[in-house]
Amino acid sequence: MTKVVGVRFKDTGKTYYFDPGKLECKKGQTLIVETSKGIESGVAQYDVKEISDDEVVSPLKPVKRIATEEDLKTI
Repeated sequence: MTKVVGVRFKDTGKTYYFDPGKLECKKGQTLIVETSKGIESGVAQYDVKEISDDEVVSPLKPVKRIATEEDLKTI
């Protein structure tokens, strides 16, 4: 089992899995994540959960941090 958080971005309806690391991400929080396009912000679609390893597209990109007030001003 692998811990993940699902993140949705403004430009897509799809939810992408990210590695929350030691962060306690909660549904509705804005998260700063590393994507193939660089650093982006998205909204957690649910709290951190565990999924089976065969559902994971490896390697999972990390959640950098929960968005700060400064992050939210620039989004």
